[in-house]
Amino acid sequence: MSVLILAVAIILAIMSLTQKNTVPAVLSFVLMMFLLGIYYILMDEKLLGLFQIFVYTGGIVVLTLFGVTVIGSKFPKYEIRPWAVSVVTIVIIGLLIVPFLIPDIPYEGKAIPLKDQVKIFTDFYAQIAIFMGVVAASVLYGSIRMLHTLKHGKE
Repeated sequence: MSVLILAVAIILAIMSLTQKNTVPAVLSFVLMMFLLGIYYILMDEKLLGLFQIFVYTGGIVVLTLFGVTVIGSKFPKYEIRPWAVSVVTIVIIGLLIVPFLIPDIPYEGKAIPLKDQVKIFTDFYAQIAIFMGVVAASVLYGSIRMLHTLKHGKE
């Protein structure tokens, strides 16, 4: 049953990305998020499933519809950009490799001595802060670039 729910969720995710009209894209996105919430509930993660349904299915979809009404649903003409394809490919490969590069956590499952707690926190905090800074900068740049593109597309 859970495999079927995940398969339908993947199909709905693909549909939400490939739809040209805004309303069917948002509807397939809503159904995908709702099915993911049901999947979490079936996996005995009831709190996560309820958060998925209420926060993501409800809140994010309302924000998406608000953004569509403010910005409009007219998308720029589609052009094949080889640099964009190569950047997306590099990012996906990087995200697939990063979990294997993360060092093992020392003292996993054991009590950490007090003198080592500060060192472990600062070592891992620096790595996580750098990674999250890069991700945040990328998302911010992408958002600004998209708004710039949509603004000049309306003029």
